[in-house]
Amino acid sequence: MRRYPTLLLSVLFWPIVLPAATVLMGRAYSGSNDPKALQAFAERAGTSEVTGFVFIGFAMYMWLSAMLWGPGSALRTEQIRGSLEAVFLTPASRLVPLFAPPVAALPAIVLDFAVIFPAMWLLFGVVLPLDALLRALVVAAVGIPALYAIGALFASLVLRYGEIGPVVHLTRGIFVLACGITFPVVMLPAWAQVGAALLPPTYTVADTRAVLLQGAGLGAIAGDLTLVVAMTLIVAAFAALVFRWLERSARRTGMLGRY
Repeated sequence: MRRYPTLLLSVLFWPIVLPAATVLMGRAYSGSNDPKALQAFAERAGTSEVTGFVFIGFAMYMWLSAMLWGPGSALRTEQIRGSLEAVFLTPASRLVPLFAPPVAALPAIVLDFAVIFPAMWLLFGVVLPLDALLRALVVAAVGIPALYAIGALFASLVLRYGEIGPVVHLTRGIFVLACGITFPVVMLPAWAQVGAALLPPTYTVADTRAVLLQGAGLGAIAGDLTLVVAMTLIVAAFAALVFRWLERSARRTGMLGRY
């Protein structure tokens, strides 16, 4: 990004324009913050702060996108350059190429957050308390490994299929619809709410909104945080097993060199 600084324009554009456009459309459809519309929204979302709800959801969308694309893109780049086979010839643990690449996405995510939250304040006057932001950092710290594990799981598919773009688009779309990123989970059918309860991002985005918009303390969401940690361990272990199985399959079929 330092070599091609125009890429920074996207960091300044998308985190501001997309959530802001959604907020403005919501105000237009609701009759410019009609009290009845706000009450209906608050009953479903747990807060009447529409702007905060949308901006936090979009921040989660950016975070999820980076975690899903990062690991797979890193492995795919190594594969195209022909260096993945050389990496696999070393005695290094296979967990390194699987779980390390998402670290490169963290600075970009921090930069997105550094743009989104000030924009929410400057454009719409929504000021988040400092103590709430600190609690949100704890939620993010617990949620990052979960998204790491999910990203690593889909990165494993590179070894078998080479390209994971369609899988990432489908997965991200499901998470956006099911995890409360764009609208409250209670709006979903009962069967979809059950599915949402099995996805770690559902708890991360809900807890982030709870601490930032509702003033919830860490004690109130401790159960969710514990559940996310347990889900992370399960998904990470499954990702490692899938990666090991697909690596063996790729070695037998020669897929490591077919790109």
